Amino acid sequence: MTYQALIFDIDGTLTNSQPAYTQVMRAVLTEYGKSFTDADAQTTFPMSAEQAMAHLGIPADQFDQFQARYEAVMADHFTDITLYDGIEALFSQLPSDLKIGIVTSQRRNEIEAGMAQYDIMDRMAVVIGADDTPKRKPDPLPLLTALQKIKVAPQDALFVGDSLSDEQTAAAANVDFGLAVWGMDPNANHQMTAYRFENPLDILRVF
Repeated sequence: MTYQALIFDIDGTLTNSQPAYTQVMRAVLTEYGKSFTDADAQTTFPMSAEQAMAHLGIPADQFDQFQARYEAVMADHFTDITLYDGIEALFSQLPSDLKIGIVTSQRRNEIEAGMAQYDIMDRMAVVIGADDTPKRKPDPLPLLTALQKIKVAPQDALFVGDSLSDEQTAAAANVDFGLAVWGMDPNANHQMTAYRFENPLDILRVF
C-alpha cells in the first residue's frame, strides 16, 4: 500500500507529555479539592478534555473555567514535554512528497505553544486541533477535515496514534490505523490496527 498522507496524533505519539499532564492535572484538581492518582492519569490521558472532566466528576458547566486553568498551569510546563526518541530521525527520512499532518484533541493555542519549538512542524501540511471542528475525536470529522484540506482520500492515508480514541477515529473515517506502541496505554485492547509500530522508525517500513 502506498499512502499519500501520514497523519499523527500528538500526545503519546509525537510527544511524551504524560508526565507533564499528570503534574498539571494534579495541581489544578487540588484547587477543586480533588485528588489525581497515577491511575487517574493513565485513564484520562488519552481522553478529550470533556471526557476527562466527566470521569473526574467536574461538572460540564465548569469546562471553560477548568480548561483555562489547565492551560495557564501547563504554560509553565511545555519545556518539560519532549519528542519521543526517534521522531526527529523518522521525519528526516520520510519521503519529501508525503503529505504529513496532525489531528489532535489539543486546542490551537496548546499546539502552538507546545510544538512551535520543534523543526518537525515545518513538514506539516495540515494541523487540526480541538477548536478547528465542531466535533472531536473519536468522531471522524477532525481527521476527515484534515484529509479534505490536503486533498487526500481516506483510503490513501494512514493515521498514527496511541489511544483507543485514535483507533476509533481512524475506523470511523475509513482510514488505516497505525498503533504507536511506544505511547499506548498498556491496558488498552486494540482491535482495528493495520500496523503496530514498536518505535517511530518502524513507520519507515511502510514508506
